[in-house]
Amino acid sequence: MRVTQNMLTQNFLYNITSTNQQMQKLENELSTGKTLNQPSDNPVAVAQDMAVRADLSQTTGYQSTINTALSWMNNTSSALQNIISALQGVQTDVTTAMNGTNQTPAGLTALGEDVAGLQHQVESVLDTQQGASYLFGGSNNTAPQSGNYAISNGSIQYQIGSASTDLVTVNVTANQIMNTGTSGLENTLNQIGSDLNSQNTANLSSDLQNLESNLNNVININAQVGANIQQATAMQNQLNQYATTMSNEKGVIEGANMAQVITQFQTDQTVYTAALQMGSYLLLPSLSNYLPNG
Repeated sequence: MRVTQNMLTQNFLYNITSTNQQMQKLENELSTGKTLNQPSDNPVAVAQDMAVRADLSQTTGYQSTINTALSWMNNTSSALQNIISALQGVQTDVTTAMNGTNQTPAGLTALGEDVAGLQHQVESVLDTQQGASYLFGGSNNTAPQSGNYAISNGSIQYQIGSASTDLVTVNVTANQIMNTGTSGLENTLNQIGSDLNSQNTANLSSDLQNLESNLNNVININAQVGANIQQATAMQNQLNQYATTMSNEKGVIEGANMAQVITQFQTDQTVYTAALQMGSYLLLPSLSNYLPNG
């Protein structure tokens, strides 16, 4: 086959353009540190990268949800522990009042005042706020709960993972605390205060039984909150590990091997320079080379 000057020229221009484009691509990799700067760089790798990015985005969303859930549950557990401590104080007062040596009017009145203070402490805890929301308000968490505990109903659940079982209840309602048990806690505390102030010591035994039932209810609720915290924490650890793995995979897909890129760039630069020099010999001069300047 006869090789014409035009064929040599076209082949030279094609090769020099390809080398120049390759050098441009390598320059982008050097400046960004990434091998994927546009979809055409590697369509398969770009598809993999998009899938990893989607997984990371979803994981980040779940991590944020878990942080919110843990904040709510930890504050709830702390508040419940304060209620438990207050009820244990009431329990001590009732037990003390049942001792015959303390059944003087002044002694019972003093114990009644202490119980009233502890009851107020419980009520104050049930009005604890997290941000603008009342911690024990349930779905009706924009108003104080004191004096109207029946309005605090409804569970707040957060999806902390992709599985249907990754659903955790983060709240406890004031209604669960005050209006459950053999006798509702609110009624029990009111009755204890009334019996102490009226020196009705005969009722203290049944009051104590009701109080113990209420106290056990709060302890069990706090235990369930603790179990939910453990579930959320375990999922948080899993998601953190998964996010680290996905981030590493994303880095492998996107990241440029800088040493290799620099070596390849230097090689292409040498080839490009040599090609230009060779082209000056291959390409025949045209009439324009002999035209005077100006």
